[in-house]
Amino acid sequence: MPTRYLLPAMLAIALLLAACGGNSDADSSSLPAGQIDGELFDFDLIQGSDFVFEADPNDPNRGIFRVVTTEEAICAIVWGETEDFGNFNNSLAMNGTGIINHDVALPGVEQGREYFFRVQGTTSDGRQFRSETGTFTIPVTDNGDAMDDAVHGPNLALDASVVASSSSFGVGWEPENAIDGDTNTEWATAGDGDNGSITIDLGSEQDVAGVEFITRRMLNGTAITDTYTITVDGGETFGPFPAGSPAEPNFTEVDFTGQLVRFDVETSTGGNVGAVEVRVFAPAG
Repeated sequence: MPTRYLLPAMLAIALLLAACGGNSDADSSSLPAGQIDGELFDFDLIQGSDFVFEADPNDPNRGIFRVVTTEEAICAIVWGETEDFGNFNNSLAMNGTGIINHDVALPGVEQGREYFFRVQGTTSDGRQFRSETGTFTIPVTDNGDAMDDAVHGPNLALDASVVASSSSFGVGWEPENAIDGDTNTEWATAGDGDNGSITIDLGSEQDVAGVEFITRRMLNGTAITDTYTITVDGGETFGPFPAGSPAEPNFTEVDFTGQLVRFDVETSTGGNVGAVEVRVFAPAG
């Protein structure tokens, strides 16, 4: 998820400088309590809750990190399989400003595997904070049988092209992410809510036996598509159908022949709606 949920470049640089720890040779005995060196403070000073790591119930390939800070801060977590980390995520709920409740999606996490992590952040007065390096493991969950009983052929969308969309949030959130077969990437709109749409071209007329719309979702409850419709070649509309998640894709049987398939958000929780994947399945056999 390209790595998903990145802070703006200048903020990333500031936080990574904090992660480096400044002058490691500083005499910590002469510093105030909680101050690591002249510019860096212990994250404990603004930490208002335990670090919590849990599985995302809607996506078995994603974890969730949660922490509450005692004052508004811009925070991020660096994590990876070694102490070199390699992944860098923050809460999109920050929306360019400091927050207290930090709920951060961790894409690509494997349940049951141990990872190293460190949390770092900045408050409005410019103080920089960093936690000690720790480890976490996302608990293994039983997601049940995520596959539908319906029998169908291959996903035609993987060989399709995007010809239109209502909007895109920007770099890293392009509509093409919705047909790349990767649940770690997403197409996000620029706040289209119930007006979100994406149209794909199958390349030629194809028989279609089923569809899926795997909604993106923000951890604050926004950007979730509840139902959607599909319109074929600018004519007949089918639905509304329930949107799904990577864990429960909600395969819906349909029966039509067409080339241009438009997915329209019918109902949603508003905001930057979009899709992890849209899928168009050929008949079995």
